[in-house]
Amino acid sequence: MNIKKFAMGAAALALVACGNQSAAPKKVAIGANTTDDEKFAYMLGAQFGGQNFQVIPQQVGEGLYLDVVVQAIRDNGKVNSDTAAKLQLSNEQLQTVGMDYSNIARKRMESTRPDSATVASFDGDQAKYGAYVDSVSKTLKVVEAPQPTGNAVVVNDSSSNIEKFSYLIGLQFSSQFVAIGNQYGSALDEDYFVLGVKESVKKIGDSTFVMQLGNDSLTAIGQRFQQAMQEKREAAVKKQQEEQAKLEAEVAAMKGDTLLNGMPKLMNYNVKVSGITVKGENLTAFAGKPLFMFYFSATCGHCAHAAPQILEIAKEFSKDGLTTVAVASGGNNKTGIRKFMDNAKWDDTMNVMWDESRQFGELYSDGYVPKVYLVNPDGSYKLYASFESEKDSMKAEIAELLKGKNVEWNPEDPRAKVSDEAKAFTDSVKKASAAPAAPAPAKK
Repeated sequence: MNIKKFAMGAAALALVACGNQSAAPKKVAIGANTTDDEKFAYMLGAQFGGQNFQVIPQQVGEGLYLDVVVQAIRDNGKVNSDTAAKLQLSNEQLQTVGMDYSNIARKRMESTRPDSATVASFDGDQAKYGAYVDSVSKTLKVVEAPQPTGNAVVVNDSSSNIEKFSYLIGLQFSSQFVAIGNQYGSALDEDYFVLGVKESVKKIGDSTFVMQLGNDSLTAIGQRFQQAMQEKREAAVKKQQEEQAKLEAEVAAMKGDTLLNGMPKLMNYNVKVSGITVKGENLTAFAGKPLFMFYFSATCGHCAHAAPQILEIAKEFSKDGLTTVAVASGGNNKTGIRKFMDNAKWDDTMNVMWDESRQFGELYSDGYVPKVYLVNPDGSYKLYASFESEKDSMKAEIAELLKGKNVEWNPEDPRAKVSDEAKAFTDSVKKASAAPAAPAPAKK
């Protein structure tokens, strides 16, 4: 695990401070009736624990608290299954402790680097360089963590930095564990994962300790699941290709006449969408009106930045007859869309729909968001691909649209642009080849 690895998770986790939320775990063991999924969860725990409890303490100079790591795994598992559950440390606390230990690790790593004279003595031999760094690293002090008790723990403001850091590492363990389970399409058993972590850590401290699954068994389990994952990937790719072909066939009949760039000339109001704030299975309720449309993704940072400004424009012109429709892209879900709306403080001015069928995106987008459209009452429209740079001109055109003047859009044919670029390249080659050759040097 590199330095960046243990610091990256804090910024990605949405956390809220609170007390301990974990329920008492069940006792598990590997036996004759243990399923492959349970063994796989154990294997992941053994890998995570066996590697990180050796590497990270050497990086930061302090041993991880096993009880705290396990508590974080439990807490994060609870949060994933119960929306009312909370974690014990805030996002800000985790970001701070992650950065602190990242800096510590960086300084320790720099202290192992040889000086210029020593580097010169290696004469470019990287093996010698690596051996030197390893030998110096082993001399750096590492403060041992207390022996685990197996009890639940509380982590708060008064906890030590290493306890908070251990909590961060446990959250990252859990997040990766859940993500791997999702990839396999299986809700892996957290208790077996924790068992693997605990036994691998015990093995580090006591080489005579015998884990319930040996290395050969763990390797075999990993190979089986790796093969299963490959099969799932292939099936997913095949399914995606089939769905894309079906979608393309659906929208082909909806395009009608097209612009030079291949997009439909008119907004097809029969495109399938799911209602979020308004009822409906298509856009027919908005036909015949001057429309301001915002195509976005709930996970897009640029969309989140633009969303409050979209609302501001919508409110500014709504009194003059402008209707605003926001369409969330197909890769979203209702929970994410509503959270996005809440963060942007959208109100009833915004009519929010969801491109669940992906038809709208296939017809009117190139896969990038955000996109903004002004739609004339006759269905013709103009696409604004760059909201920030075109915002002022767009507002001027909205004002004109509401006075009865249609917006116009005449996009270029992308094939013509490629052709022009190819011609320019060919001309430059011809020009270079036609240049006179340099004279030969005079003979003495």
